[in-house]
Amino acid sequence: MESCASSPRRRVSAAPIRRPAVARGVRFGYSQRVLGAILLAACILLASPARAQVALEEGLAAYRSGNYAKAMEVWRPLADSGNADAQYRIGSMYAEGKGVQRNDATALTWFQRAAEHGNAAAQYNVGASYAAGAGVAQSDTEAAKWFKRAANQGMPFAELNLGLLYAAGRGVPQDNVEAMTWLQISLFALPPGGARSDVARAMQDVSSKMTSEQLQDARDRARTWKAKPETN
Repeated sequence: MESCASSPRRRVSAAPIRRPAVARGVRFGYSQRVLGAILLAACILLASPARAQVALEEGLAAYRSGNYAKAMEVWRPLADSGNADAQYRIGSMYAEGKGVQRNDATALTWFQRAAEHGNAAAQYNVGASYAAGAGVAQSDTEAAKWFKRAANQGMPFAELNLGLLYAAGRGVPQDNVEAMTWLQISLFALPPGGARSDVARAMQDVSSKMTSEQLQDARDRARTWKAKPETN
């Protein structure tokens, strides 16, 4: 029987952006005047984190209303200035094909920029991209690296996928105690439904290969674990 740990999840986007991965749009072409206005807006927004947050919310409102051109117009200068949340959202737009031509490689570029700035959702998406070979050569080692960074910050789907990789020995040394630790950490952090069912099945599979001492070790590790957000 194929192990439940054999197939880490595909890339998904954290709320508010979902990933249907079917829509196709058009690329945006900015005139010199518009580009100048965007650069000016970036300079203004850099002066105030509060203004950047307002702009992020403005872009989100536009996105939710289906005005993807407006969302891109608002988020792009923030992303170019190094705002990780905006970089993540632009990556999601390319991953979903919302307002732009879907492009996994471009999505990964933006996700990676956000991930390097410590955005946990982006780190998860980079890991999922490597796991699936979406926009990049498939690599379990790189997938595990990015899942671990996101998991260490408390990203539930990253915790689940890291546990699956440890169970299968893909990208990391096979280790049932580490696998069970991460699966337990993810269990109650995940939303009810299919994801938790996946964890329950994985835990049953892994626990059948562990001693009582190993199971207790995993429980102790999970109980004392605390998320450690990255700081820049």
